[in-house]
Amino acid sequence: MAHIEHGLGLLKRLMQEDPTLNLMVQSSNIKALIRLMPEIDAHQGGFTIADKSLDVEAILARIDWAMQGFTHTKDLQTDLEVKPEWLEVLRLAFEVGLQDKAIAQTMYKSERMIRHYWSKIQDALAVYPEEGKNMRAITQIRAREAGLID
Repeated sequence: MAHIEHGLGLLKRLMQEDPTLNLMVQSSNIKALIRLMPEIDAHQGGFTIADKSLDVEAILARIDWAMQGFTHTKDLQTDLEVKPEWLEVLRLAFEVGLQDKAIAQTMYKSERMIRHYWSKIQDALAVYPEEGKNMRAITQIRAREAGLID
């Protein structure tokens, strides 16, 4: 069964094993690539992305750009800066279903640090306290919209 994490893991491994490899990623869920932005930014080869909904000419152009060594990631929301620890907190909370204490134990961090991560995640996603709104639920919605979790 296909999982976004499998594809992201393969892509990360390919970039690590051959940092000059020219790559073009075509996907119906390109937002998920935001999770690899540090690796993409550090990649020395060409790297382009194409949503599956693009027409053939646009896809061929992206392939050509990648082969020429260009990087084209403008389709991603790149102003969102997220640390790997924050992604792990989101994964453990919303995919595994853990609460902060269990997240802290799993990550070998203090509960206070996990709360700090939540604060940083919510700030990055522009989630702030609102009367009658559940901040964790809004965080989950915004994280999904940004492609940080599935």
